[in-house]
Amino acid sequence: MEVNPHSLHQILTRIREQMRCPQCGTHISVDFPSVKLTGDDFMLLQLKCESCSAFIVLHVNLTEQNKIETPADTRKALLNASSTLSLSEDEMTTLRSALTSYDGSFEKLFGTMKNQ
Repeated sequence: MEVNPHSLHQILTRIREQMRCPQCGTHISVDFPSVKLTGDDFMLLQLKCESCSAFIVLHVNLTEQNKIETPADTRKALLNASSTLSLSEDEMTTLRSALTSYDGSFEKLFGTMKNQ
């Protein structure tokens, strides 16, 4: 994305209107020195709350809405990437059998592994 001074000002104004401190809820001042890094489709800002002195790192996605691809499978669109396992069928079978032998408890399974 081409960032000219006018579009940068618009982006910062929009963020300034919406940005509140996650700790105390007061408005955060957002200005040009807050911008630490920019890329083709993102901007990284470092903000500081004047009320409670909390530091906030904000990642701004600058991709246009119509360029964002939607997944074909709507079930996958709602899943968090960290909540899905990328296992083969054999690995999944091994995991199921290990959990079955420990009554479905990850604590018991990993406790046994830790003691070995």
